[in-house]
Amino acid sequence: MYVEVAAGRSPAPRDSHPEQTWAPVGGRIAPKRVRELIDAVTTTSKGYGYPRAAANDARISFDRDAAKVIRDHLDLSWAEAGNRDLWSFLSLVALPHVTMWRFGPGNKERWVATDLTRHTWARLWWQAVIFAGHEQVLAALTESDLNQLLERRSIGGDPRLVREMASAVIELAVNTPRRPVIRDVTARLRRYLAFLDVRALSNPQIRNLCLTLTSEAVTRLATAQHGTSESTQP
Repeated sequence: MYVEVAAGRSPAPRDSHPEQTWAPVGGRIAPKRVRELIDAVTTTSKGYGYPRAAANDARISFDRDAAKVIRDHLDLSWAEAGNRDLWSFLSLVALPHVTMWRFGPGNKERWVATDLTRHTWARLWWQAVIFAGHEQVLAALTESDLNQLLERRSIGGDPRLVREMASAVIELAVNTPRRPVIRDVTARLRRYLAFLDVRALSNPQIRNLCLTLTSEAVTRLATAQHGTSESTQP
């Protein structure tokens, strides 16, 4: 089906496909529920300009709202959410019109779920899971911020780590560009993860760890920037 998309033909949304398969466990979703999901996502996209071309800011804002819509309509366990066929069905069968509007046909990973951190709908579901009850943190993050946090699986697979790291960066990286801060912090954290099992830590302990590492990163970058400024002065 992606061949048709790549050729510029966006299929109409459907609630089923003649060649769809079912998982060996769990119930089968009714077409009515798929249609409800299609209607909900389509309605959300219209609030950001669909079907007209939208600016990047509008598409990012759509992602933030659509994440909650996707999670509310898909009652999935984490194991079920790891099924790549499910997400490919959403992008190619149920929501091809909105997928095309959001990303266009060029990037196959947005359509075919080979990498769930880059798939149009899988990444939004995971964002909604991670930031459930902390939507204000998600709203404050840019797409680049999220990519830095979520595409590193050792960090992005742990909701508590992502939430606390994001909160610490938002709180402390006020006068420093976030991208280098997140890159520095994640490098520091990954060194800790080599000998630290964060599952054994309490929520306050994880928060303190993230605040400490972020503070160290901000201080190092600010010092380096100050030194560079001094060295360039005549």
